[in-house]
Amino acid sequence: MQKYIELARPYLKRSWLKRESTECNTASIAIAKNGLHASGKMESRTHLLDVTSEQAALAIATARGDPCVSEVITIAQGDWSLSILAIKIMVDHARRVGTRIAYSAYSVSGEKLFSCTDVSDLFYTPGEDIIENISSWNPEKNEKEIEIAENSTLELRAAAIRGSRFHFSSGTATKYGAAVEAEGKLYSAGAYSSYDRRLNLHAEMVAALCAIADGNKNITKVGIISNKFKKEPVQMCGCCRQFFSEIEKKTGRKITIIGFAYETDSSFETTLDKYLPGAWHSGDPLAQK
Repeated sequence: MQKYIELARPYLKRSWLKRESTECNTASIAIAKNGLHASGKMESRTHLLDVTSEQAALAIATARGDPCVSEVITIAQGDWSLSILAIKIMVDHARRVGTRIAYSAYSVSGEKLFSCTDVSDLFYTPGEDIIENISSWNPEKNEKEIEIAENSTLELRAAAIRGSRFHFSSGTATKYGAAVEAEGKLYSAGAYSSYDRRLNLHAEMVAALCAIADGNKNITKVGIISNKFKKEPVQMCGCCRQFFSEIEKKTGRKITIIGFAYETDSSFETTLDKYLPGAWHSGDPLAQK
């Protein structure tokens, strides 16, 4: 177990915190069929857009085509308590991929804080609802270097389409995909849905989590695509505009948004400050990390 604690430790520093410190910072590793996938937590200025490290790790595993997670390990720095929300997220993930997920939490010094062999045994026991095509998914890297800077928009679109293949939702033919550009790399992902909708992570959010977990937080471009919008470009929802405005405010890097049509060359491009003028923030200084 010490090995996993050491592997997770660097991701504490990659957590996206509102300020320099927080009551409890966490990082999680999702142990999947084909590898390990790790992330810190993401705090939102609104609190509504917070992402637990457990959900972030599961979403990143899914974005890499490796959703069959059997165990999640969390390390905590600060005053940790068991999150019922995190348990629900893990149970809902397990019911869609057909696995049992063991869960454990440790302090940064290695003290065991909690463990169970199956999160479905705790309090929330819905039936299986396995995603139909998940057995055909193959694991792959979801980040790549931009090959030709002049063609970065075309590469962004191609990456968003790749991300849409791993749209994680039951009972829908609609697929959303997104890609973000950060520090010369593209990160792609599909949407990571939830049964109650409130805990949905839209595709562009997951792509951003992938970049941040990789240590590349300076996002400068976001591309979105959906098979629901075949002839006209898809628009970014207001929730995601707020999400990326918080990233932009903290990094100081202007973000360009590009929406693509699924079957035509139609697209639109704008800057985030024009797309969401007067974005809300709490009024507190945004500490740089």
